[in-house]
Amino acid sequence: MTSKATIGSAAKERNGLNPKDFVFIAVFGILLFLVFMVFSIIFSANANLCWFTHTVGALFAGTVFMYLAYRVPKRGAIAIMGIIVGAVGLLMGMFWSGPVGIVVGGIVADLIAGDPQKRTKTKLICAFAAFTFCFWLGQISLILMMGEAYAEMCVQAGMTLEYGQTLVNSILSPMGVVTGAATIAGGLVGGFIGTKVFSKHFAKLGM
Repeated sequence: MTSKATIGSAAKERNGLNPKDFVFIAVFGILLFLVFMVFSIIFSANANLCWFTHTVGALFAGTVFMYLAYRVPKRGAIAIMGIIVGAVGLLMGMFWSGPVGIVVGGIVADLIAGDPQKRTKTKLICAFAAFTFCFWLGQISLILMMGEAYAEMCVQAGMTLEYGQTLVNSILSPMGVVTGAATIAGGLVGGFIGTKVFSKHFAKLGM
């Protein structure tokens, strides 16, 4: 007689991260970063759209995030993913606050997801939304800290002063609130899409 497994029992049976889990986390963490990077390249072509990168990227990255959450239902997996993605972002030349936001987002998401044996779709969706928002907040935090000086930093990074100033103006105006709200909404929708994509695949885990 076979017993029906649940996501909680699966987590209990596979308690503790093993080397195979770390490889999986690294691969899907990098894949998650690449999804966001693709949309960053597309949206960065227009400074007025740049800060919507996270909103749209989340619609697709949510599936990657959920696959990782379902595949490695263990405490700390999401936080480690955040550390890996943050390191990749730093190596790729992101301003330091972006990777910090990613790492913090991974930790916050892991805390929201909570006990692997008590996770729900709602918790995972909220966890991904929090990760996406922290990612966005990390990237725009330099503008909040530096103000107009951020535009000069963009020039030193090879961008035009006009481009950098547009980035600053977008965040320091009401549009900053709009992009922040859109980022949260994108994270929630992306997380929901991710759970739907894998709901049938993981139905046997009772999720």
